Amino acid sequence: MPEYDPLADLYDLEYDHDYDLPFWLALAEREDRPVVEWGAGTGRLAAPLAASGLDVTAVEVSENMIEKGREKGGAVEWVRGDMRAAALGRRYGLAVCAFNSFLCLLSLDDALAFLRNAKVHLEPDGLLGIEVSAFAPEELCEEASGATLRHDFTRESSQGTLQRFSVSRYDAASQLLRMLLFYELYDRAALQNKRMHELTIRVVGRGELELMLRLAGFEVEAVYGGFEGEPFTAGSDHLIVLARRS
Repeated sequence: MPEYDPLADLYDLEYDHDYDLPFWLALAEREDRPVVEWGAGTGRLAAPLAASGLDVTAVEVSENMIEKGREKGGAVEWVRGDMRAAALGRRYGLAVCAFNSFLCLLSLDDALAFLRNAKVHLEPDGLLGIEVSAFAPEELCEEASGATLRHDFTRESSQGTLQRFSVSRYDAASQLLRMLLFYELYDRAALQNKRMHELTIRVVGRGELELMLRLAGFEVEAVYGGFEGEPFTAGSDHLIVLARRS
């Protein structure tokens, strides 16, 4: 999980979206209680949630990511810790595990350890929200010629232009998606930085996630396929599950 350390300086440029923020903000305002974000990265969600007046704790295992998060200022309480075992010494009304942080748990044991730890940190009727990518089967299949290099995106910012390429290979037996990520950062068309990074996530589907939540002592309250509350379907890009501590 600390493998995100080398990407901390690129993270906010790589992931500059905020289309999911209104969903989590509305949920936090509805619950109207302290919030903990597990796997908070650089505070892309935690910082604006705290800026809205909420009591927010952000848990992140990468020290480099936490440093970037603290640079944003605000009232976020940052805790460096492993989401499977971190002990925060308090309880929350809402726990958020968004943007594929849950997929960084690479085994069933790891996932259940996190869910049980999240439950310990929730008030008796506290709510846990998990959001992961919903992969279509064709996204996980290799071409007949084998894994190929893909251009994922181009990002423009005051830092320059970021290009990302990747090669991915999915193992259906372990549900592990292994990726080689190639980054090129340009300033006025001149290459300033080039690096490669290895990243592995574990793909999880709706049925497995719901079952794990029940095994960990949660009752599933809602399942969505998008941040407007759309039903989850085979064509959904996101899987969002809200589960209440039982």
